[in-house]
Amino acid sequence: AGPDGAMWFTNGWGIARVTNSGQIANFVRPGVGPAGGIVAGADGALWFTNTGNTIGRITTAGVVTLFSGSGIDGPRGIAAGPDGALWFTNAVGNTIGRITMAGAVTVFSGTGVSGPHSIVAGPDGALWFTNAVGNTIGRVTTAGAVSVYSGANRPEEIVAGPDGAMWFTNTKRDGINRINT
Repeated sequence: AGPDGAMWFTNGWGIARVTNSGQIANFVRPGVGPAGGIVAGADGALWFTNTGNTIGRITTAGVVTLFSGSGIDGPRGIAAGPDGALWFTNAVGNTIGRITMAGAVTVFSGTGVSGPHSIVAGPDGALWFTNAVGNTIGRVTTAGAVSVYSGANRPEEIVAGPDGAMWFTNTKRDGINRINT
């Protein structure tokens, strides 16, 4: 959901939005794509991952800014953190990244971060992520402390549930699993 009341989504080689009345607008820009996750940032823009080693920012007017460089290495998932920054997974670099509204990147790694895919803010004030290659669920605090938990089998997507737990897909087991915080 965007700050303009529309739903924003990635569609392969671009970004699109759909209004409540069903009007669709596509924003295809050089350097965008293949786009991955997208989330509203604290600055009123939408932030997205480009698997081509950039993090993108698009305003509701369609103005795109791309951030690249050290610390952005195969980004996949992206989430708004409780600290006002955006947090993302680096699937190639096997790290978790944090980018501020000004584009400053910090990278966090830890034992067991392997093929991180999806990331989301949890009800405990930490960011939770899936390690698709490592077959674990990870947790990173806003201070950068990384923990991993076993019991998953190729987890890909993760969300915070209404019960205060984290729910995730297990693609090798064709199931949905739950981990408490």
